[in-house]
Amino acid sequence: MDDKTRALLTYASKLTETPSFIDESDTAALREVGWTEREIWEITALTSFFNFSGRLEAASGLPPDEIPEGARLAEARV
Repeated sequence: MDDKTRALLTYASKLTETPSFIDESDTAALREVGWTEREIWEITALTSFFNFSGRLEAASGLPPDEIPEGARLAEARV
């Protein structure tokens, strides 16, 4: 995994698991590996949206998404 992807995943994980601990050093780490201000905003917005929608679904009792049997998507392979 390249440094840029690793930084994105580290940031998204922290934003998901401990959002109150996000500070300037987290966005600085993204800038250091080449993410732009707009891209950092988009990473933050998308991560936040999916956290919101996932928690809303979980709280409302909706079943989790499932990968259909026979899916040929790379993400579906374990």
